Amino acid sequence: MQINVDKRTWKSSPLPGHIVLVSTVNRYKIPNVAPKSWVSMVAFQPAIMGFGCNLKHQTAKNILETKEFVINVPSEDLAENVWKAGKHQHEGAENLRNLGFTLIPSIQISPPRIQECKAHFECIYDSDNRYGDEIWIFGKVVSASIDKAVLEGSKQKRYKHLNPIFYLEDATYGVLGSIKTIKEK
Repeated sequence: MQINVDKRTWKSSPLPGHIVLVSTVNRYKIPNVAPKSWVSMVAFQPAIMGFGCNLKHQTAKNILETKEFVINVPSEDLAENVWKAGKHQHEGAENLRNLGFTLIPSIQISPPRIQECKAHFECIYDSDNRYGDEIWIFGKVVSASIDKAVLEGSKQKRYKHLNPIFYLEDATYGVLGSIKTIKEK
């Protein structure tokens, strides 16, 4: 049986969100990293990625100022570090190192990649849509890097190595339990 839920009492979305770490820099090149869970590939030709953010967050401020960002894809082994990054504003290389993140240069843009992540998408700001205090930011992918093991072997092995994490609600995350392929006729 389904029931109607008043949006004022609705505390979580029934849609798990793939957790990523978005790295940015401000105009002084000071790095910032923040977890985001509303993220999606929105086009392939050209490759465009998008994610949701609050306009008051340093992530949105940095992107609107510098027009660059990196979407880093962490695996489950980084879940606690990701949660810590979401609890407080984390800016500056030293603070990010203390969270267990190693910043490495990006290939084409200023914001750094996070070495411990399994994949990285370097993006140049394309556009945005605003909804009150929220913003959906779109970026053109100008470079991507991914662990070699995520590209080799069966789909099951590749996704097991990627081991992505998904936001469920209040300090609760999920991982892929099984990977199945539809047999087409």
